Amino acid sequence: MPHASNVLAAVTSVLATFALSATAQTPANPAIVGDAERGEQEFEATCAECHGAAATAPTLRGVIGRPIASVASFSGYSDALKAKSSMKWTKENLNTYLTSPRDFAPGNLMFREFPDAQMRADVIAYLETLPPPR
Repeated sequence: MPHASNVLAAVTSVLATFALSATAQTPANPAIVGDAERGEQEFEATCAECHGAAATAPTLRGVIGRPIASVASFSGYSDALKAKSSMKWTKENLNTYLTSPRDFAPGNLMFREFPDAQMRADVIAYLETLPPPR
């Protein structure tokens, strides 16, 4: 019969592995598939107030693949995001940014975080459906 401490160590290892996979933070994780329909609902509930028609923040239409801080019609970018303008908004960058905007670009103006990996994947899936602005 296995020693109790060995069993406990094995169970702890399995639980730790499960916890890491359950909280994976990249849309590329095959266990987390974004749903654009759910993402649209989340966007409308939490993002549209600033990134929608009122436009107190830049449009997110066509955001994936676009250089950071590059919407010409938006003049309110923080210096923190302007400093990242050589980078593009990839799904991975968006995922990191939505996890913690302040960690991605300390000093930026966005305050809303999306701690749930599934929610981030859903919002990113929705953003993928938005064509660039005309």
